[in-house]
Amino acid sequence: MSFLSNNHKIHYYEKGGDLFLKAENTIFLIHKTILSLSSEFFEDLFKLSTLLTNKDVRIIERTEKSSNNSFPTIEVNNETSESIERMLSFIYPNAFVEITWENVEDYLRISDKFIISKLTKSCSVFLLHHFQENVLLSFILADKYSFPKLFKESSKLVLDDLQKYRSDSTYDELSPRTKLKLMDSWFHYTNSLHKYFKIVSNRSIKQTEKVDKVKVTTFSDFLSSGFPDLFLKPSEFSKFYIDIDDKFSRMYRNPPSIGELFKNYEKLNTNEKKPAIENITKYIFIELENYSF
Repeated sequence: MSFLSNNHKIHYYEKGGDLFLKAENTIFLIHKTILSLSSEFFEDLFKLSTLLTNKDVRIIERTEKSSNNSFPTIEVNNETSESIERMLSFIYPNAFVEITWENVEDYLRISDKFIISKLTKSCSVFLLHHFQENVLLSFILADKYSFPKLFKESSKLVLDDLQKYRSDSTYDELSPRTKLKLMDSWFHYTNSLHKYFKIVSNRSIKQTEKVDKVKVTTFSDFLSSGFPDLFLKPSEFSKFYIDIDDKFSRMYRNPPSIGELFKNYEKLNTNEKKPAIENITKYIFIELENYSF
């Protein structure tokens, strides 16, 4: 098989192409300028007076006999031709690619490897708009690639159903530090919840016939009727707190505020237009520290 026997159908630019990329058995003839403008990895590689082989690429000097031009060839290590095709399709203006759940992991991996910031940003935007469709994967990717906003928002949903997500086989893909922060946040929530129930239970008083001639349900009865297991998810507590405040405000003084109970507790930011009816649901969350993107 000759060197150019498997030329790529789209990304083989005989007009102006001055660099060969080889992945598996596929050859791409591309423009060095376009690649260097898109990728910091290749930009730094091309700054060298002599291209050097490293762990990610192997340099092969070849001559394109048909045009008598000498082009360097970069053989990309450990990459499929499909991954390189997707990368080039994103970079070049004559091709259109859509980021989906099927390709976002591969796009992030290759953009991280070759430092393609625009591609990384596009993946981040996709995940921010769709993270509720695949919460744990979004959180794992936010943790791995340091997306602070995505990390914070997806952590709200992970913490809201932590037992479920901890039983998922992919949960261990999270960094040890992030798993520790999740458990710490969850411990703080459950401990605060226990303290809250203890406070309001102790402050309930025996008034049943003197409030507008309406029988007042006791606090313990309210709990057992609406929340028999006496445990609330973080997202359930905000509604519960409002119900308690409305029905029992006259039965105890100065109940602890949500801010006093939970250090990180707020609504989910879904990047959607403001709904007609305001959502009161709130969640606990964790945040990235020392993030880079």
